[in-house]
Amino acid sequence: MQANELDTYFALTLLVDLHLPADQVPALKDTIGQALKDDRGPFSHGFDHFLFAETADGTPVGAVHVGPARWMLERQIPTHTRRALVERVSNIDTISVHPDHRRQGIASTLMARVETDFRDAGYRALTLRHEHDKKRFFTAHGYTSLPRLAVDLPPFGLFTHYDPAWKYAVKPLDPTVTFTSQRGLTTVTGLLA
Repeated sequence: MQANELDTYFALTLLVDLHLPADQVPALKDTIGQALKDDRGPFSHGFDHFLFAETADGTPVGAVHVGPARWMLERQIPTHTRRALVERVSNIDTISVHPDHRRQGIASTLMARVETDFRDAGYRALTLRHEHDKKRFFTAHGYTSLPRLAVDLPPFGLFTHYDPAWKYAVKPLDPTVTFTSQRGLTTVTGLLA
């Protein structure tokens, strides 16, 4: 995706409920525009990956953005751990498909492409936040849906993140990433191994 395709990408993004107040939407467009200016690798735009799904005639009908998750940038996580996370874990931030093209496998195709791209780049897992009613879709695609994100980050320890409006989902891309139980929480381990 090129920087000049920002308006098309943003229009597709607005098809999903972003859970943002209207006054914050313009800032989101600016943030996406800034990310699109980064033309370094390893992905389409630095650590961010923007992809379109198009019809045979080239009309964009779906879009996905994958990049570092907000939870990975929490200040309570030490700086060196945050840097390591950004290079080993990414987050499906937005996935949307135009209503006229839904139920045709477009979202599934976008997710499969993202998983392949990040697995090939040596990433260990993908995460995402989802609305409660989307659990079935993501679990059908191999994600483990959790009411609270809990990750073991040695030597830092257990990190948790909770937002009552969302569920979290994790898909291991590397066999060393597993789920265990710590303090009564389903916990993701092996992200930094």
